[in-house]
Amino acid sequence: MNPFWRNLLITIVVALLAGGIGGWMGAQNALDSDAQTLPLRQTVHEIVQRDLKLTSDQSKEIQAIEGKYYDRRTELRQDVATANRELADALMSDMAFGREAQQASSHVERGLGELQRATIMYVLEVRDVLTSEQQMIYDRKVRDVLTASASPKS
Repeated sequence: MNPFWRNLLITIVVALLAGGIGGWMGAQNALDSDAQTLPLRQTVHEIVQRDLKLTSDQSKEIQAIEGKYYDRRTELRQDVATANRELADALMSDMAFGREAQQASSHVERGLGELQRATIMYVLEVRDVLTSEQQMIYDRKVRDVLTASASPKS
């Protein structure tokens, strides 16, 4: 068999196997109520709206922070999507984790890191708007969200 077709066949089989396993694991986790967690930014929004009694000035300031973060997050997600396309193209071109694929992978990692940093800055900017009493509630709830996925399941 021609090496190109053999490598293509192996890649397809591995991708199908990985996709099937990933789908099965995702379905298992979706059925587990503990696994259903919201993204941090959505959880922060809910904490602020549901658990804290905000003044109208605080609400306006937090709304402005959320708008700025939404724009930045959208920009970063587009960058990650572009990096993922670069990675897919590099892998399809070389069928190996060569120089182009490594560079594209690094681009994905940088984008995801920037997205994580933007989310952290959003959480901290929202916190700065709160009173010290509100910050105590907020800090505890944010910590609970961040550590929920690290808690062992019973």
